[in-house]
Amino acid sequence: MKKNTRNILGDLSIIAAITSMIFFFLPIDDEIDAIIIGLISFLGIGFALGSKEIWYVIFGTLSNIAMLGMAYLLLIGTEFSQL
Repeated sequence: MKKNTRNILGDLSIIAAITSMIFFFLPIDDEIDAIIIGLISFLGIGFALGSKEIWYVIFGTLSNIAMLGMAYLLLIGTEFSQL
């Protein structure tokens, strides 16, 4: 892989984390938000690991794992509020 492609994958991982944050604050349905955030976060983690540059691997993986955790908490909160 070229170095330029690695940078693009790293940038995509950061964009995925930012997109997840945007979807977290949009007032759509909570379950749909959690599913979208989870899918984007998994995609972002894949992009971060594919970049193979230590900065993007660490920052992209951690930020996308954090958003994946927020999606999980959003699902738990949604289920808890329906009780």
